[in-house]
Parts: sequence; C-alpha cells; structure tokens
Amino acid sequence: MFRRIFLVGTAILLLACSKSDAADIAEASQFISELGCAACHTTLSQKPVTKERAPDLSTAGLRYNPAWLFEFLQRPVKVRRHIGHSRMPGFHLSDEESLALVEFLTTQTNIPGAWPELPSVARSSNNPTPQEFQSALASGLLCLNCHTLDGKGGALGVELGDVSFRLRRDWVKEYLVFPERFGVAPGLMPPQFYAITNGHFQSIVPDASHKIQVVADYLFSRNASRRQDLQDRFDRAKQSATNAAAETGRRLFTALNCAGCHRHSSINPKVANAAPDLTQESKRVKRTWLESYLQHPFAIRPLGFQPGDGSRMPDFRLTQQEVATVVGSISAAPPRVSAPPRALSAFAIRKATLLLTDKLSCLGCHRLGERGGRIGPDFNGVRDRLQPDYVLSVIQNPRETNPHSIMPRVPMTDDTRRLIGDFLVQQPQPPSREKYVSLVGNVPTIYDANAPASPPNTYARHCALCHGPTGNGDGLNARYLPVRPTAHADSGYMSRRPDDTLFDGIHSGAGILNRSPYMPPWGETFSRTEIAGLVQYIRQLCHCAGPEWSRDGTR
Repeated sequence: MFRRIFLVGTAILLLACSKSDAADIAEASQFISELGCAACHTTLSQKPVTKERAPDLSTAGLRYNPAWLFEFLQRPVKVRRHIGHSRMPGFHLSDEESLALVEFLTTQTNIPGAWPELPSVARSSNNPTPQEFQSALASGLLCLNCHTLDGKGGALGVELGDVSFRLRRDWVKEYLVFPERFGVAPGLMPPQFYAITNGHFQSIVPDASHKIQVVADYLFSRNASRRQDLQDRFDRAKQSATNAAAETGRRLFTALNCAGCHRHSSINPKVANAAPDLTQESKRVKRTWLESYLQHPFAIRPLGFQPGDGSRMPDFRLTQQEVATVVGSISAAPPRVSAPPRALSAFAIRKATLLLTDKLSCLGCHRLGERGGRIGPDFNGVRDRLQPDYVLSVIQNPRETNPHSIMPRVPMTDDTRRLIGDFLVQQPQPPSREKYVSLVGNVPTIYDANAPASPPNTYARHCALCHGPTGNGDGLNARYLPVRPTAHADSGYMSRRPDDTLFDGIHSGAGILNRSPYMPPWGETFSRTEIAGLVQYIRQLCHCAGPEWSRDGTR
C-alpha cells in the first residue's frame, strides 16, 4: 500500500513539475517573441510579434516632433502600455547618428492606400480650457477608457499628457479623424469622430471637427516647458553636427535593421544572417558571461555582425529576472564539454604573443590589448566569454564552425593552433568595452551574403573592409592597422606589380612579399580560380596591367 501511495505521489509530483516546466517554456518563448529577438537572430523559433506592435515608420515625418524623436532614440522609454514586454531598445547612438536618423525619419511621409479628402479641422485662436476639454469628452468620446491623463483613465493607451512634446499637432488632428489611415486597427483605436461612407468622411458625433480641435489644442497647451527643453537640446546638437544627412540616416536605418520590428513602405528587413545563431549559444559562450552581457551589451564586433554592415546588439534594459528568462531559453542545449586548456609556461606565452603580433594575420581582424583590427570579435575577454573547445574549433576550421564567417583558414601546425587557442582562453586582458564604429561619415559595407560568387562580390565582402570599396586603401578597418593597406586603385603602384605577385599575396598572405603580416592568406579558403578572378578585378580597379615583361607571351 505504501509503495502504491509513493508511486502515485511521485507521478503527481512529476506531472506538476512537467506542467510547471511547460509553463516556464511557454512564458520564455512569449517573452522572446515580444522582445523581437528573431527579427535579427532569424534562426530562433520564437517569431517576433513586434511588427504588429511597433509604429509604422512610413509616416514618421508626419507624426513625431523631431526634438522628442532625437531624445527618444538615445534614451528610449516605454510609450505604449498595451504591448506586453515589447519595448524600444537603445542602439548606442551618438548625437550625430541620432540626428541622421531623425533627418531621415522626418522625410518619411508616405501614407499607404487611397483615402477620401479629409474634413477641415482648424486651430483655435485660444487654448481650450480644461472645462471645454472635459465637455468634449463627455459627449460620448472614449479617450479615457484606454488613455491616462492627470492620473485618471485606463491603463492601455499612451499617456495623453505627453502628446504635446512627442507628436505633431497636425498629425494628431488627422489621426483623430481616422486612425486606420496610419495603420492602426479599429479594434485597437476605434474611429470616434468620422467614418467612411460612400467614399467620403461622414461625422459620427455632433460637431466632430470642433471636438477634434478642442481635444488636440488642449493637449498641446500642456507641457510647454518640456517641449522647449527638448527643442533647445535638439538645436544645440544640430549646431555641432556636420554629417547628419537624411541619406546617412537611411543607411543607419538599414544597418540597424529597424525594419525588422517596424513596418516601412520601402525598406525591407534583413531576412538571414543578421545576427549570431543563438540555437548553439550554450556551446559557444559561457552562461555567466551571457547573463552579464545581456544586462549591459557592448560592441564585440565594432563594425557589425556581418563585418562592415554597421549592425549592433541593442540594449533592451533587461532586469535580472528577464535576463534569466532569455538565457534559460537560448541555453537549453547542453553546454559544450571543453577539455581544460593547458597551463602555459612563460616561454609559451611569449611565443604565442609574438606569433599573434608579428607573424600571424589574426590581428588584422581581431583586437588584442590595444592592437588589431575591428572586423572580428574582440580577443580581449575571451577567457570569460567563450568555451575553450569552441575557440579551438574556430581556429581549426572557421567556416565549418560558423558557415557565415568570412574568417579564412590560416595554415598552422596542430601544435600552433593549440598554443594560440590555449593562450586566448587564458590571457587576462579584460573586455575592451569597444564602441561601435560610427556610421556618420563611414559608409557601411552593403553586400548580399547569399549573392552568387563573383570577383566583385568576393572583393566587397572580404577585401573592401581594409582596401576600401573602390580599392583606395581606405576601408573601415584600415585606421586600426599599423600599415595602410595597399591601394588597389593606384595605377602607378599596381602597374609595377606582376599578376603572379598579386596571386601569391592573396594566396599566402602579404608576409611572403615582405609586407604586413596582418594581410591574411586566402589559399585555403578560395580556389585558385577565385584568386585569379580577384587579380583580374584588381586590374579593373587600377585600370592597369602589370609590367610588360610579366604579361603572358611577352617573356
């Protein structure tokens, strides 16, 4: 009898635990979906719901006060209260980057669809009194059923007291006429003043135009000092900005994948390889590091996940409990079981240091201490960040470990690979807390990682970050290198270099030509045909041929 009771009790306990676990999994999945993580980490199964929740930015120029938008992009706060855990994250934007985005967004005035002519709504000569405002609401309007004003009202809509410094007065009036024009479903914001009947706007409350005027003008009579403070800061920032143009803002909008969460009439989201594959995250990074990083994200790849694309890991301002929810979900796979790294002698440490700084090409892309490029992940802090076996697997075969990496396989002996791996996971350099490279004045590298292989595409993806998109030696990574990369567009210099010399430099690295060892060897990554194609593309960039004696048939 006791055994039966024990077994039944155990079964009930297991059932209860499984239900609890299932609830936790469902909650975590919903949370990640509401954050919109899969908008960039596209391999996640929790598809984002942010497209339906975030505002359509096709009409941002009609909608937002630019001064508030500038502040919001740098210090985002939750505005909408009906969207669960969804929120606008921070993107580590400088003043110039924020200004450029504002410049672009203020040009976005496209209202999709065809609509009847709007009824005229005038602006009152005097600000309405609170009594006039309350009288307008008392005529059947439902504003405070959802919205809050002066501490009264519902708990779903935006705070009405903030309208005057967030939005444009004319947009508010047009929005109140018919919210659906701006992509808002009737179930979320029902029309209260006008409906479309027989192709025309017809009022559904008495004196609808006057009521819209009273509601809008009363809301904009409030918080004048806050509106002025925002404008003053915005004006000061504009005076010191030099490159904050709308086209720069468009590039930022694309690079940051804003269309991954916001609808836009002409800009599409990135659909693949926009961010790391999180399905194997527990085998790549250490859990304690991931928890710390999610609370305070910083630039591990300063030039972007796809090098040069300008993408960034946003800061969602997660609480400790929210971090635990995310980490618990994406770390569900068993962690990689790594063999402990070998303890290195002082001689081995010195040898590894010299190999990295003077012989190997690693620091052409990666930063160690204060030296090195910004293309690949920072080597500083590897000890705390990455699993040792993962580090070794990347060194041994980078593209087998990460199919979308541009990292070449560098020829090394097994002992050298193990030495470099053991050194990196033990070197005590703390994370450098590098900032993302500003995209104001720096054009991001735009390429399609899935485009068919061709010399121009290969050059754009693998070479332009150092040598520049047009071969002028001015790529985004060039400033971090001890020697300026070769200017492939320099016909005077390139015409003195035979094709086979160019081939050898690409195949085996610039070190064999007594040039900088930071130029990597591509011979175990590209085929001989691909390298020959790159040589011919370089000849197009310089509009020149090699020395006459080196050309086919002239020797």
